[in-house]
Amino acid sequence: MPDPEQDLVSLPRKWQLEPEQEFRFEVAPGSKFKGTVKLVSGRAEIFGSELAVGLFTVEYIGYETPMQSYLNVHLALEGMRDAAQLKNESGPRVIIVGQADSGKTALAKLLINFAAKQSRAPVFVDLDPSQGTVSLPGTLSAMVVGRPLDCEEEFGAPLTVAGTTPLVYYHGQATPLEKISLYNSIVKKLSLVVDKKLESSENKASGLIADTPSQFADPNGFEHLNHTIEALKANVILVIGHERLYSDLFRKYSDKPGMNVVKLNKSGGVVTRDKEIRRKMQMQRVKEYFYGTHKTEMMPFSQTVPFSEVVVRRVGEGILAPSSALPLGTERKQQDTKYVKVEPGDILLHSILALSQAPLPGVVGPSGLPTKIYTPEEESQTLLESNVAGFIYISEVEDERRKMTVLAPSPGKIPKQFLIMGTLKWMDI
Repeated sequence: MPDPEQDLVSLPRKWQLEPEQEFRFEVAPGSKFKGTVKLVSGRAEIFGSELAVGLFTVEYIGYETPMQSYLNVHLALEGMRDAAQLKNESGPRVIIVGQADSGKTALAKLLINFAAKQSRAPVFVDLDPSQGTVSLPGTLSAMVVGRPLDCEEEFGAPLTVAGTTPLVYYHGQATPLEKISLYNSIVKKLSLVVDKKLESSENKASGLIADTPSQFADPNGFEHLNHTIEALKANVILVIGHERLYSDLFRKYSDKPGMNVVKLNKSGGVVTRDKEIRRKMQMQRVKEYFYGTHKTEMMPFSQTVPFSEVVVRRVGEGILAPSSALPLGTERKQQDTKYVKVEPGDILLHSILALSQAPLPGVVGPSGLPTKIYTPEEESQTLLESNVAGFIYISEVEDERRKMTVLAPSPGKIPKQFLIMGTLKWMDI
């Protein structure tokens, strides 16, 4: 029996767009349909990147778009960059805020691509652990973008395409409000590293563009949003489609010298995603990390590793007694930034572990001397301040043989490093 959806994508169709119109299309997560979008004449872009191959199942023309206002924002940012370049100062520090599915990441990609076309190299800062725009879900990251993004692979493009290596920190949670002290500490550390990068770079006038979690648009996230704004030293706040949040931020920052708070309309092309779709997108992101995409396929490497060869840590105290079981009048101390030991075993099955750049204690380093032995407090602080080198997946655990099977994105022995466990689980099906 013929597949009507397959027939839809197999028949060539043509649309003619007027200036400032959008061609919008939607794709179900995990869709296997492949289509080619071909530009016949004129010029067109996808989030500021030149039009290329795309996948589609639903399409229509958007006659009313906020694109002109987004372009005006880009032009204003370019003016700030020109002024900063003349004074040898850091360029605009942009932070984009709004509710879930408001188009924050789409706007960030658009502004980054526009800047790259102007020979700028802004730093993109991904502060939303739910998506893993640059790396995997559960991460916070930063990367310099000196060329327009590949329209299919975007921030996940290989180094040969992206031209830069991202700086990645592992929060390990799908929302920043889980272990918020850890999240805020990582934001502070990441901001310091970005500061140093901008100050030492010839492209410091390009500034930065940061994407934020949707939870910060809610009243219970406002305090943490302010912490993020101050940590990044943001001087341009773009609020998408949220009148109350715009009013609160304008009231707080409008009197601050050099601060700009701008309200933008939400694009009608933004699609609302439920929890199931978001979960599928997270799992797809993990799969692409190990296996690549249809455009750039990868061959991950599987190996067996003895329990004795791994050192695993995670944040918190694991399973705790409920607060009601504590002595009357006492409160549980927050352990959101304390790393504790995890004994290898079934608890690791299907886990994604981050390889920390923190040196293991007592291991002989490049200098020929063993590294320092940490106190528990020093170990937690070192892990907190260290970025990660990559990720591995635990596909099988054999308790009796004291071994586990590990999937890595490249061949070679797993480095002797701290492995950080979060809540991210994945099944390689």
